[in-house]
Amino acid sequence: MIICHSRRFVVFSNPKTGSETLRHIFAPWNEEPIVPYRDRTPLSPYYPHMSPAELAAEFATRGINLDAYMRISGVRNPFARLVSLYRMVGTVDRVWRLRRSCGLGLPNFGRWVQSTAPNGRGGGGREHQRWRRFGTWSAQAWCGDLVTHTIRTEHMASDLAPILSALGIAPSGMPRLNAQGDLDLADWYTPDLIQTVSCRYSSDLARFGYRPPALAMVST
Repeated sequence: MIICHSRRFVVFSNPKTGSETLRHIFAPWNEEPIVPYRDRTPLSPYYPHMSPAELAAEFATRGINLDAYMRISGVRNPFARLVSLYRMVGTVDRVWRLRRSCGLGLPNFGRWVQSTAPNGRGGGGREHQRWRRFGTWSAQAWCGDLVTHTIRTEHMASDLAPILSALGIAPSGMPRLNAQGDLDLADWYTPDLIQTVSCRYSSDLARFGYRPPALAMVST
């Protein structure tokens, strides 16, 4: 998360949507301490993956009008995003790592997707693992009516350019951070699972023109 009061904008770190890259680009303009979720206090309540709804509530308690700020967030094709999150959980979750070390492999991807939700508990995990909880939220659930500008991970440069221009910001570069490489969605999705995800994230597909996997190489 990035909060800039002088230029009146906020960048929300929507997990697995290029949020680390966005934080890097806007970091020079951050004006609030952003602390780990477990370290937040009443004086330092802002943490990296704070949701728009959470920030709106916090701003309200401080008498800050969030409507006066440009509110920016990344979004991403849910089919690729779910795979990316699943792979990240596999590297972090202690039980999953233990399974792998014992030769049992990771939980089945399809069953894992079925166990998640596009809102609420989301991708599960511990309380402080907000990236995991919010990582399966739909763009509709995450953004609501609180985000004014969305940046598609797949078109970050072109979507970001007019936003930077409006803010009068000239970034030093656009690195691709925390990327996991390319993958073929044909290795992950079955027709039934495509149907499940299409239904859950129908609003994302309609709003941003995302499509079910065409079995082509995509970036994670």
